[in-house]
Amino acid sequence: MISLFGLAPLAHAQSLGDALRQTTFQGMIGAIHFDYANNGHTSKSTHSFAIGGHLIAHTGSFNGFSVGLGGYTAQSLGLYSKNDTHYDSELTGSYFGIQSFRQAYLQYQTPKVEIRFGRQLIQTPYANQDYYTFNPRAFMGVAGVVNVLGNGSDKVDAGALSLEDNPAAFSVFMTRMFDYESRYSSSFTAANRYSGTKPTNGFIAIGARYHGDVGSMQMTAQAWYYDFYQYAQMVYGQLDVVQPLSNGQAIFGAVQALTEGNSAGNSNNIAALTNNNVGSVNAHVYGAKLGYSFGDGSIALVGDYAPTEYNSFHHGGVVHPYNDNTGTSFTDTMQTGIANLGPGYAYGVTTSYAFLNKKLKVDVSYIRYLARYGFGGDSRNYTYGGAYGFSSTNYIPNQQLWALDASASYDLSSVLKGLSVAEDTDIAQAENRAGYTQYNHNPYFSSRFYLEYNF
Repeated sequence: MISLFGLAPLAHAQSLGDALRQTTFQGMIGAIHFDYANNGHTSKSTHSFAIGGHLIAHTGSFNGFSVGLGGYTAQSLGLYSKNDTHYDSELTGSYFGIQSFRQAYLQYQTPKVEIRFGRQLIQTPYANQDYYTFNPRAFMGVAGVVNVLGNGSDKVDAGALSLEDNPAAFSVFMTRMFDYESRYSSSFTAANRYSGTKPTNGFIAIGARYHGDVGSMQMTAQAWYYDFYQYAQMVYGQLDVVQPLSNGQAIFGAVQALTEGNSAGNSNNIAALTNNNVGSVNAHVYGAKLGYSFGDGSIALVGDYAPTEYNSFHHGGVVHPYNDNTGTSFTDTMQTGIANLGPGYAYGVTTSYAFLNKKLKVDVSYIRYLARYGFGGDSRNYTYGGAYGFSSTNYIPNQQLWALDASASYDLSSVLKGLSVAEDTDIAQAENRAGYTQYNHNPYFSSRFYLEYNF
């Protein structure tokens, strides 16, 4: 993953001139190369390359107010011809390049409150950056954090507004977003990932997070409500606990639950999305995690279950207009997740370890899936014109799939401070049953290489 932004000291200016002179800058430049050997999905392999990065300026604070501006760019350099049938536009869009000001906001910040108005990044479970290219998903509107118990950070944060690393014991997040800018676009739109070019009313999200100690155990609890206007309402919750042991060891566990029970905001929108094949949303996902950490490593068992809800979108599939498979569900992998596969279940193991004085970090996950209504792989669930919003009426009942994710990153700060290299690899395979030859032999391989310099 491209690294999140750092933190700059919060400057308290005595005048507007002082605030401008106390402006801080943060940036990143790098190169990304993607390979997709996904013959089972599109009957061809594709590749893409880009150089790019970002530069973010944030003024000092004057009476609590400051301004942030962030520019982002990605350029293909013509390494792969646009006319090549194997060219993929994921990194640079349709025109060999993406340039945009994804952040342009006015911020008001005190130890108790942080509010942003304008173009900005947010990080919530089901509306977030999906930040694995040079261009994170951005939003336009207003978002804020209120620290109810304890104070927030005393530093200007040029990254995404979030509850994840907030030092306050209890904090609340609220947002009303009207437009968004996808990872493949250089402009904001009132549409979403389902509506094409058709405008929507955006969304609201309200979340709360508490973290503290219960005896010797550390606990973090969060709950979220979303109204994706005209599409669905969602409630999501997660509870994490850590029980420290001796010598830096610990046992950790978590549970999660999501519901969009019978919540289609506008049945006409869902009907249009699915060519009038379904007009309701009714989805639930339940997950659990149990793991053990030791020194610089950890290992965990994970699982998620989504029950069948007949006659709704995907017979129980999740509608999520503003994020992809980004790890919210415990069993999400790079290209596959139970939310997109529809009803079924997934289980597996995830591991993480740091070597060489934590300079080399390695993560590996192996997940098995069972999709009640399978189509040979997750990518087919991005088309919705078949019965109940599936891509086709010829589904594979109780289809089994597996995915292996492996990623490694190496800190090259000994060569140049801020320099790092990373590789993410994903392998997925649909295990189709006899009699469904139209979806036989569906392997998927993805390789993502990153070289970046943060300054």
